Amino acid sequence: MKRWLLTLVAVAALAHAEPRPQLAAVDAARHQVADYLAQGGAPWQPADLTKRWTPDFIVATDGSGTHKTVQAALDAVPAQGSSSKRHYIQVQAGGYREQLCVQGKAPITLYGGIDNPAATVIVQGHYNAEPKRAGLDAANPCYPDLQAASHGTAGSASVAIFSDDFQLAHLTIANDAMDAVRDGVGYPAGVGESGGAQAVALMTQGDRIQLENVRLLGHQDTFYVRAVPGVAPSRVYVHNSLIAGDVDFIFGNATLVIDNSTVLSRAGRRAPGSGGHVLAPSTAADTRLGLLITDSRFMAEPGLKPGAISLGRAWDFGVPRGAWEADTSPNGQALVRDSLIGPHIGPWAASTSRRPFSGTGPAANRMTEFNNRALSALASEVLGSNDGWAAAGLGTSGGAAALPQHHLAVSNRAELVAALALGERPKVIAVRGRIDLSVDDTGKPLGYADYRDPAFDLAAFLKAYDPASWGMKRPEGPLEQARQRSAKHQAARVQLLVPSNTSLIGLGPDAAIVNGGLLLSKVSNIIIRNIHFSDAYDFFPAWDPRDGDGGEWNSDYDNLTLRGASRVWVDHCSFDDGPRPDHAEPLALGRRLQRHDGLLDISNQSDLVTLSWNHFRDHDKTNLIGSSDGQQLDAGKLRVTFHHNLWERVKARTPRVRYGQVHLYNNLFVGDANAGYAYDYSIGVGFQSRIYSERNVWETSPTIAATQLLKLWKGSAFFDSGSWHNGRPVNLLQALRAANPGAEIAGDVGWQPTHHGPPDEAGQVAAKVRAGAGAGRL
Repeated sequence: MKRWLLTLVAVAALAHAEPRPQLAAVDAARHQVADYLAQGGAPWQPADLTKRWTPDFIVATDGSGTHKTVQAALDAVPAQGSSSKRHYIQVQAGGYREQLCVQGKAPITLYGGIDNPAATVIVQGHYNAEPKRAGLDAANPCYPDLQAASHGTAGSASVAIFSDDFQLAHLTIANDAMDAVRDGVGYPAGVGESGGAQAVALMTQGDRIQLENVRLLGHQDTFYVRAVPGVAPSRVYVHNSLIAGDVDFIFGNATLVIDNSTVLSRAGRRAPGSGGHVLAPSTAADTRLGLLITDSRFMAEPGLKPGAISLGRAWDFGVPRGAWEADTSPNGQALVRDSLIGPHIGPWAASTSRRPFSGTGPAANRMTEFNNRALSALASEVLGSNDGWAAAGLGTSGGAAALPQHHLAVSNRAELVAALALGERPKVIAVRGRIDLSVDDTGKPLGYADYRDPAFDLAAFLKAYDPASWGMKRPEGPLEQARQRSAKHQAARVQLLVPSNTSLIGLGPDAAIVNGGLLLSKVSNIIIRNIHFSDAYDFFPAWDPRDGDGGEWNSDYDNLTLRGASRVWVDHCSFDDGPRPDHAEPLALGRRLQRHDGLLDISNQSDLVTLSWNHFRDHDKTNLIGSSDGQQLDAGKLRVTFHHNLWERVKARTPRVRYGQVHLYNNLFVGDANAGYAYDYSIGVGFQSRIYSERNVWETSPTIAATQLLKLWKGSAFFDSGSWHNGRPVNLLQALRAANPGAEIAGDVGWQPTHHGPPDEAGQVAAKVRAGAGAGRL
């Protein structure tokens, strides 16, 4: 196992259109967290905000707390100076659509649930150009700007903290004003790419303000740190948090430290080809220290091109174009150090007054870097904020928070096992080449003879459990026990457990995991991308004489299995049976031996899963969602999105669904009645399933009718819109009803998907999916 040396290299060595100045080590020693937090006042040591507190006030929308709104609880805190006691306000899980102002209050700790900052969301949707009545309407109460005819940037803030010694922990603050804008389309009136879209989530103006495990979500101008007027210190410390936006989304003239956090550049709002900026400091010319980002990760949503986002630009506040003056005008200071930088980040940009960026000369900028490292494109991407069910709640970031030493490259089973042994610590594991899971610790291939228990003999097994003599009861006794021991021996070698907070990324077109599979059991926050999974072959399948009319052999291995897993994104992977397909296996006890179970199965209360741009091919029972009608605990879980996947020469279950709310859109199903795995059906409408299908496309043999595309497995509802079969629109609900004339099948599934972008037109799906689905396409 090696450090990811080929993709984790010094930023200074990267080739960019312009240089990115690097701070000398002697100067970096004077730019530590403690230096920033000592600026302007007595040195400040932030508190430990990972504790659990006893609340003075509880906010709950259902009335079970002391207050129903967050603002009401904040208003109940005494004024600054009247009390030195810190007041603790717990905000129960839920959504709170309010615009908050905290001004001149005694010390406050405002917090949500420590385990899930996404469960408590404070959100509002005001924006810069939003009209208001001049002289009558206030913007944010902390910055009312009564005479203005619009809210302005500061007045748009969802939350404004104009108070010292304020602590914010374990919750989300968002401004969703621009969430509906996609690719530059959908702006409110008076707003466009050139202005008016500024929409602040959090604005601070105070000293010793601290954020812990907080999510700040917006687009342009997400996080605004304002200096207190005059010479008062204005220090803000952010730790273990997420800040997301697209343009100038960390900005202001206060002293700000962002430590061990994720800075996420969002994609999708701006018109194609538009860029963006991360930092926009406006530090006063006579103030030494402004913004520090340290030990953090600069990540991106998929879709941002290399170098599309500048690391930042100076915000020359109040300075007209071309009018900047040295020692008088603001000259933003920013240092990014000891951090991981994704390839979407390009050089520093010219200032807002169009002062060209330069590290030297009379108009020199004060923005630089020290000891950063560059991430590969795949390692720096997290799931987009609207990309399927896995984007709900906390979203899915995998190992995005990994330290540099936990970015690892593996090329064999032993190295992969060692990397996974990091446990729940965030990690990014790069797979190079083909990794065979059916090998010993030296890399020697293992097979049937290596796993077989000495007491197991297949010929004796077939003779002992022949239904003609054994009957229809399930096998038991010494030979069955020996088979089980053999199977257990094989499973211990070929099934690897993937822990939480893992990104497993294939490097290049030939990354593969073969002769085994991965198991995601009771874990969360997993990203798996660009890997070819093949041939999870079972040497010791189980015989069940009661399965079907004549009994069946049942394999135990999937290429990828989710059991009780949540927040999982599987993207641009390929799945197949490899060189040993089941249809080539011999008959035994009158039935063909089954060596492969599913390609990717999801069960046991797994939840919040997105499967995108994958290629499933040459298999029998492909994707199962929900293992049994009797698994009542699956109700309310199994929320899965499939989009832009390709199923080719597969027999069935693409997918078969029980219980789950499953969104299927823009997928391509290629069914061949004469293939080795002859087509049976695609979508299985199972017990209490709620499948929402739209703009999917089928290309099948002419003999396959529309009534064969779906199969009813005790389901009672199904929705589809805009799908095609063999080049023509198809009414899938009508076809399902026609194939099951005695069943009552509703066309309303009781929910509508919200976590997705605009679906492609059906006529575009086949070409787009063929060009992009599967491993080796990133």
